Amino acid sequence: MRKILMIGVFLLAVCITIGAVSADDGFSFNWSSSDSSNSDGGQISFDNGKLKIQDVELNIPDGYKENESAQKLAEKAEDLEDAKFSLCSFLNGDKEIVTKVFFSDEVDFNKLTPTDDSSVEKTIAGIDGLYFKDKYGDGTPTFEFLKDGKIVEVNAPDDDTIEEVIK
Repeated sequence: MRKILMIGVFLLAVCITIGAVSADDGFSFNWSSSDSSNSDGGQISFDNGKLKIQDVELNIPDGYKENESAQKLAEKAEDLEDAKFSLCSFLNGDKEIVTKVFFSDEVDFNKLTPTDDSSVEKTIAGIDGLYFKDKYGDGTPTFEFLKDGKIVEVNAPDDDTIEEVIK
């Protein structure tokens, strides 16, 4: 009788362990500060100041910390048909860097054109794109450029920070 009770306890422990591993989606030993992906094609990782968002690599300057609560992963883009976007935000006191990458399984983005007086064509860090002096009405500049069929958008406190992020 005692052996049957011990076997029952052992089997219960095994079942609990398997259930916990299944709920946790397996084991992951990733030492980066964050790493996210989903089945809709979204990918974000951030490690040692290097952000990889939708396979586009960007640099986040020292002093900025990831704002994980603002992260968006492969969400439907309102302004672009058949497109999704991923977003990351980084804070340094009252300064914020917001990076977005728009992508689509249907089309490769291959041209950015100023749509009104709010944007101008500009080159930053050797990269051609569209520059907005105040796209979001908060007094901060935004730079958009094309990379590997995707639209990359960087909003930062100033032009120098944008250049640091994209170089």
